[in-house]
Amino acid sequence: MDTIIPGVHRISAGYVNAYIIDGDEGVTLVDTLLPKREGSVAKALGQIGRSLSDVAAIVLTHSHADHSGSAAAIKDASGAVVYVSAGDVAAVRGEVKPPPPPIADRFPFLKPIMRLLPGPAPVVVEHVIGEGIDGRLPEDLQVIDTPGHTPGHVCFRLDRGDGLLFVGDAAVAKKGEITRGWMNRIEPTFDASLRHIAEFDFEMACFGHSDPITSGASAAFARFATKLG
Repeated sequence: MDTIIPGVHRISAGYVNAYIIDGDEGVTLVDTLLPKREGSVAKALGQIGRSLSDVAAIVLTHSHADHSGSAAAIKDASGAVVYVSAGDVAAVRGEVKPPPPPIADRFPFLKPIMRLLPGPAPVVVEHVIGEGIDGRLPEDLQVIDTPGHTPGHVCFRLDRGDGLLFVGDAAVAKKGEITRGWMNRIEPTFDASLRHIAEFDFEMACFGHSDPITSGASAAFARFATKLG
């Protein structure tokens, strides 16, 4: 675990990140790692004097198992309320299978393999979220609709300091600059989401699969958006 800013911490497990927001309302988790990684989350919480029972809210960027995988177990241990976008809520609830990641379109042979992998346990979702949908998120979080990686992928802007964006899988960072990342593809909906992110102001950005950008993050998104045409 490492601290991004006071009260915001990154949990890394393998190739994926989740985030702890420690606040007056208890702990909010942004994503929950792969299935059966609730122990990794509990260990990280213990390092800041918290436990799973302190988790009050879980906000998910999207439905893929590496981000929603331990949500059900953490919810069972804590009683946390869960926030998911309208476009991904059916998959998180277990009513449909999460869509394959966009990389499967580039490498079609992966699709049958991915269909055989176990999915995350279904999660009870209390709050369906999205831009323009009423409903207060915890800890001064703002939802930003960023469909593309999944139909309902969202980012979250935290109003602390000069702003911090939880990007999920909408992009990755490489040497302080924005790229689509290996898991995404060139596609109009996805590109529109990247341009939309560039409309917001935030100093820092935290990603699902790369190290954070700690300064000038919104400018980095703006530079990338200009390359999209």
